[in-house]
Parts: sequence; structure tokens; C-alpha cells
Amino acid sequence: REAAASRGYGLVINARVDVCIADRGARPQIPLVEEAAARARAYHEAGADCVYPITLHEEDALAAFLGAVDGPVNVLAIPQAPPLPRLAELGVARVSYGPLVFRRTLERLAALLVELPGGASAT
Repeated sequence: REAAASRGYGLVINARVDVCIADRGARPQIPLVEEAAARARAYHEAGADCVYPITLHEEDALAAFLGAVDGPVNVLAIPQAPPLPRLAELGVARVSYGPLVFRRTLERLAALLVELPGGASAT
């Protein structure tokens, strides 16, 4: 942060919080919020512009996290997450799509190829 600021470089630091990524839906996310929020607060205090609790998607856990963190929060758009209007209502500042757009594009392309004369083997 200091190096960028001293050079007048417009850097945005989006600090990824990986507390939820290991569970990947194995249990409710609300118990993970305390640890995730503690890390997020430390990142904000260290100069991060935004925090990114990757894979945090359960609405109650998101609401608790947003209430515990004083600063902008970035959320990963995954199918299990609330829709964009609800994320905005909750106070999410930024949404990242990661590989979602790419994967959906490939799925639609595969479906289109199957519909073409000769099916997918025509490629």
C-alpha cells in the first residue's frame, strides 16, 4: 500500500479471506464468520481496500460477516449465493464472477454443438 501510494500508483488491494474455502459446503458457514471477520478486519487495518471472503455464500453468514467488518466486501458469484439485488441489499460492495462466466459459456457452447447437424462430433 505504501509503495503504491508513494509512487502515485492507483492500486486496489482486494484481500482474499480463505476461511470458508476448505469446507466447501461441508457444514453451515455461520460458525466460520468470526474467524473470517477477524482476518478481514486485520486486512482492512493493514491497508486493504476491500476484503474477499471467497466462497462465503449463505445469506445469514454473509449478513453476519458484513455486520462484523467495517469496510467494503467482495463476494464470489456462485449459484448458491443470493441473487445480485439481495447481495446489494445486504451491503456487498463488489461481486466477482471468477470462472462462472467461462464455465457457463462452455456449457452453452457444448449444448449448441450437440444441436448442430452431426452433433458434437462435427467439430
